[in-house]
Parts: sequence; structure tokens; C-alpha cells
Amino acid sequence: MPNILFYKGYTQYHNIGDQLINKSLLAFFRQFSRVVVSDKGMPDYYTEILALQVTEKSSSQPLEFHLQLLKCAVKAIFSPQQQVYFLASPPGDQSTTSNVTGLKYILSGLFYLLLYLLGVRIIKIGFSLGPLSPLGNIGERFRALFVRHYYVRDSLSLQYAQRLGISQAKIFPDLCWTFQPQTAPLPAHATGLDSRPKVLLSFRSAVHQDSADGYQQDLLQLIQALVRQNADQYQFEIVYQVASDAAFSQQLYAAIKPDATIHFHEQQLGLANAHYYQSAAAVLTNRLHVALLAAKYGCLPIIVTDINKHVKIKGIFIDAGLQSLLLDTQQEAQDITSQLSDILVQRQAHFEQLERAEQHYNTLSNQTINDIFIT
Repeated sequence: MPNILFYKGYTQYHNIGDQLINKSLLAFFRQFSRVVVSDKGMPDYYTEILALQVTEKSSSQPLEFHLQLLKCAVKAIFSPQQQVYFLASPPGDQSTTSNVTGLKYILSGLFYLLLYLLGVRIIKIGFSLGPLSPLGNIGERFRALFVRHYYVRDSLSLQYAQRLGISQAKIFPDLCWTFQPQTAPLPAHATGLDSRPKVLLSFRSAVHQDSADGYQQDLLQLIQALVRQNADQYQFEIVYQVASDAAFSQQLYAAIKPDATIHFHEQQLGLANAHYYQSAAAVLTNRLHVALLAAKYGCLPIIVTDINKHVKIKGIFIDAGLQSLLLDTQQEAQDITSQLSDILVQRQAHFEQLERAEQHYNTLSNQTINDIFIT
């Protein structure tokens, strides 16, 4: 295969969402190119999830990852049939309030410039952008000058990129939309004997840097109220998909248990046991990839968060026509309860919109990847 793509894969290895989107992106790239992944420091379980072959690991060669990239780029100058690509950063979220990080953007831009001069086609794809610090804005604008394929994952990020002057920016949907899960039968105990529909609760304690204390307290009070007011109609269960959410999940369980019947699913959900979402009618969450992964298993994703401050989720759900599944924690609990009831009554209609969005995003994703490597 004449193409070779160097994949800078450092991420939050324990985060199921990051596992999911990187696995999906590699599956796309492998159709068109040989890949070399910067696996130094990657835990074994993560390389297994990505299904990395020995030949795809940069550690299988004596040179450091970036030196391998430079060597290959120089050789390609004399081999016109080979094209070298560089995935500059993995998909996910790019935001910072640090000017130090902004300075790093500028320094990385100098490396991008060198690669650009050597004919390497640089890719940034499937990420949310902003907000950035003042120096971060300057650094991102500078290094984007040398990025041939620049794809953010939602329209709010696209608007941010355009305000920075990144004219080549386009949309490539979140990679969870194209993930194809392998379904498995639920264990017998998962359905239980309770005839009430099950609603899962899966929350992180904060969603942006300024939110930790006030957000957490407001969220606890709201979830307590929602469970109390809906206990006759639904059975509630707390689950977590990211290891760092376990402590807050226990805190949420302890806060609700004295006033209402609630269950706690102690085993962390991951790609291997995500079929557990099949046991529920819906999930209330403030995590994007809990929402999108649960939807793959017929569990309606309902976002409960400070919508105007959680722009990553807001942009992606609005783009997909799913804004009615966004519940704002700034509203009164009674209003949110009413909205929740309406959503669950219209569950089938919401899933039809989810399916339309997924079909559109699958087509767009395949066309975009094809354009990157064919043009």
C-alpha cells in the first residue's frame, strides 16, 4: 500500500469514549493506508482494544516516532508513488485556558511547517474546538496554516475555527456515530422482575473547568428530585462508563438511597459489556459518549447538564436534530420532570431521528475519508 499514515495516538486511555473514537478512526484509515501508531506509554489493554499489529506500533522500530515520520517523509520525496500522512492529534476535545499550552501550539506549528515543506499531508479530524486561551487562539491559527485536512465534529466548533480564520475547516461527525457494536444477549438478571421501564443515570461531577463545586451540588439536588418525582413510573439505576466517575456515582447513590429506591451497578461499563444498555429504556447523562454508545443499544440518550456551558454536547446534539433531548440543569426540577415525561412518551420518534442522523453521518464520514486519501 503506497500510503503511510503516522497516528499520534496519545489520549485518555481509560476513557471508553476515547477508546471508541480512536478505534473507529483507525478502522477508517486502515482501508486506505498503512498506519504507524505512537504507542510509547500505551497500556497493553489499550493497544488490544485498537487491535494494533506489531508492524503498526512505532515501538517496533529503533527510531522514535517523530524521527520515523521525518525519515519516511524525506524518503517519499524520491518516491512519488508514496504519500505520507500525519494525524497530528487524536479525535476528542481540544480546549484550554492556559497560555503555556498556547505556546506549545506555536512550537508544534513549527514542526507542522517542516512536515508541510517535506510534502506530508497533516490531518486533524473528529474533534471539538474551543474555548482556547488568547495564545491558544494564536497558536491554533498558526499551526492550522499547514494542516491540509482540518475537520471539527460540530457546527459550534466550526464557527469557532472560522472566527480564528481557519478557512479550510469542515465538519466530520463524532466517530461514535459510525461505531458498529457487536450485540450480545443480556444476562438473565439484567432485566429483573420489575415491570417499570428502567432509566439509567450516568454522570461525571463536572463538565468544565469552572463547574466543580456549584455544578456538582446543583446536579445532585436535581437528580434526587427527578428520582423522587418519577419513582412510581420508572426504576432507576446508577451506572458509570469512565473509572473516574465511580466516586461521584457512589456519592449520588448515597444521596438518593435514603429517599427513594435506587440501584447501583457496580461493574464499570465498557466496550466489552456495553450491551447492558439494552436493559434500559433511557439513560440520563452528562457524558457525550455514554449517550452515543447507549443509543447503539436501543437506550434513549437524554442529556442533563448546564447546556449553554457544555458546548461540546450542545453542538453535537443540535447538529443531529436532537435538541429536544437536552435538559438544562438551570431549569426548575418540575419543568425538567415534565420534559422528561414528554421525551419518554415520544421515545420512538426520537429514535427515528437518531437513525436518520446516524445514516447521514455514516455517508458523510465515508465520503470524507475517501476524499482525504483519493484527492
